[in-house]
Amino acid sequence: MTTRVNLTDYTDIGVIGLGQTGLSVARYLLREGFAPFLFDSRSEAAVGERVQQLEAEFGQSLSAYFGDFQVEQVLGLDALIVSPGIDLRHPVLQMAIDADIPLLGDIDLFAAQVQQPIVGITGSNGKSTVTELTAAIVQAAGQRVAVGGNIGTPVLDLLTTTAAVDVYVLELSSFQLELMAHTELKAATILNFSDDHLDRYASRQDYEKAKQRIYTHAHTAIWNRDQYSTKPVQAVAAERTFSAHPSEPEAPHIYGLTATQPVHIERAQQPLLASTELQLSGVHNLLNIQAACGLAEALCIDITAAPVLQVIREFSGLPHRCQLVGEFDGVRWINDSKATNIGAAEAAITGLRPVVSGKLILIAGGEGKEANFSVFKEALKAVDELITIGRDGQRIASVYPHSETHQSAKDLQQAVALAAQVATPGSLVLLAPACASFDMFANYQERGERFIQAVEAYYGAA
Repeated sequence: MTTRVNLTDYTDIGVIGLGQTGLSVARYLLREGFAPFLFDSRSEAAVGERVQQLEAEFGQSLSAYFGDFQVEQVLGLDALIVSPGIDLRHPVLQMAIDADIPLLGDIDLFAAQVQQPIVGITGSNGKSTVTELTAAIVQAAGQRVAVGGNIGTPVLDLLTTTAAVDVYVLELSSFQLELMAHTELKAATILNFSDDHLDRYASRQDYEKAKQRIYTHAHTAIWNRDQYSTKPVQAVAAERTFSAHPSEPEAPHIYGLTATQPVHIERAQQPLLASTELQLSGVHNLLNIQAACGLAEALCIDITAAPVLQVIREFSGLPHRCQLVGEFDGVRWINDSKATNIGAAEAAITGLRPVVSGKLILIAGGEGKEANFSVFKEALKAVDELITIGRDGQRIASVYPHSETHQSAKDLQQAVALAAQVATPGSLVLLAPACASFDMFANYQERGERFIQAVEAYYGAA
């Protein structure tokens, strides 16, 4: 059994970053009787109100520092709990490491407080879908489940609920995994890899290395045999794999897809669910379902049970993730604003292309996060019309092989109008930006909502 984090080993603890996770850490420390030192690289005008709210909630004054992190403020502390949004390459944090000051993450703090099994889910794409579907399966099997991490509720806030929990299902980003060293997971998965966050990592290899940390203390690994880089590099007690290809009769390669039509998800060469029964569409979602089934099986859940199969059939996905906006004049509009990297956009294109009888029209672009868009070229061959937006839209256009059908738009409203003008009955318009949203929007959710509004406004005015 791994050693758990014990905060009683420390007296003066700093919280680096006052975003959603950092605030949950600060509240946790205050509940535990600590008076944390708070740090945020933004100005007091930007985030000072958050500190004031903490002081009012707990009735005590707190030491808070704003702006550039100062060495003298940090190196006098016993431990630093670092938020996922803070780059560990920051010079002051590197000095803290050199001074043997522990850098901790909220996941290890959480795991030290719970005895229930924990399931961990990471990957470049599909994390949220698999997290929510896994939780739905666990609940359908009669177990009480709590969901958190990189999706929705910060994990330490899960400790404040009075509801009984049998299983925790956590979505984990590479940033959270960088500081996860002690958490034991009943089951863990890396769903896939694509170029992402290369503004934060020196290389694709460093990014993959961070993701691989999810298997460090995992009992069962669920990985994608179509992408062997998702296979654990260290030994685990058990393995299950999933694939777009047929399964094998025995573990580990027991999940897959039939080669016959209609395509079925199969387990150990036995059909489990037909793709035509499902609310989720696209091959990428058939892989997500397999991963969720593998995770559930690691919890000793019978995935062939009728309530489990029914919840999989009825699961319709998440907002902004291949979300059907509507069909107007014979044209379907799909909001995949959460496709914030190339791999997610590729998955949407290749998953949806087979079901489009007319044109596949793609709206893409935004903040590219230093991604190499040349690897997007192959998927773009399946796109009939490309409309680009945002800061790095032209970088996508530069690798689009059908340049004569490319148009550039100043904003989403214009992009929707241009797409509607070239669409024919049977066409599908897909917002899959392959980029982050921060050059034009607060987040991918706002981008998705603005897209939905633009589509509805266009047809409302037509």
